[in-house]
Amino acid sequence: MGFISTTRTVMYSVVAAGVVGLSVNACMLYLLRENIKRLEEEIAGLRALLESSTTPRALPPVATRNSAPRVKFPESESEDDFQLALESIPSQTALVREGDQKTLCCDCDCSSELRELCVTLDKQHDVLKLTEEGCREGLQRLETLNAEKPDTPQLVWRLVRVMYEQSKHFSKSKADAEQLLMEALQLAYKGVELSDKNSKCHLWYAILLGDTCKYDDTKTKLTKGREFEKHVKKSLQLDPCNSTALHLLGRYCYEVISRS
Repeated sequence: MGFISTTRTVMYSVVAAGVVGLSVNACMLYLLRENIKRLEEEIAGLRALLESSTTPRALPPVATRNSAPRVKFPESESEDDFQLALESIPSQTALVREGDQKTLCCDCDCSSELRELCVTLDKQHDVLKLTEEGCREGLQRLETLNAEKPDTPQLVWRLVRVMYEQSKHFSKSKADAEQLLMEALQLAYKGVELSDKNSKCHLWYAILLGDTCKYDDTKTKLTKGREFEKHVKKSLQLDPCNSTALHLLGRYCYEVISRS
């Protein structure tokens, strides 16, 4: 009798365990179905959101020439880094306000004869700088003019500019380019000494400081960097509408922040 009783107890336990197991499985199956249902709802919602985000939207109105600011900026090339920012200098030399006389603010302190000469030189420079032969022609003329009118800051910085442009045509002769840029740097410094009130003298001295950094060690680069910032800011102080100086200062600040 004791054996039969024990056997029944074991059987009842097995049956009870099976019932409990079935109940647990049923609960798990129910929870799984609920989770699947909720996931399907979320997927449907995400799909609807994705379809709505890919629907073309109306673009905001684009500014037209009539709605542009009154200050006209000269065209400039797009730059990818600080070095290109120094190498790609806009051909224009100042901003021109609508209705204002198109006279460069840095050349207002000279005679009308010299001012007309500078305007002619700038027009010719935009064409001559495109080729090595043109740069050579412009360089010869400006060297002659600087010899005829020594210590004229308006002619000095224009000579620096054409030397800078000519150096870009010396891609196969880096030594010649370095020598020419170093000479231009010394001339640019002379221009600053001749006229501390000429914005373009400060600008082109800053440009040559930046472009000759590639030949210097780290310590010299840091020194030139501080001088570069100083003279670009001085150029802007004298001519707040100088778009080239604004561009270079912005690129310089961006590069300094990105490396800090």
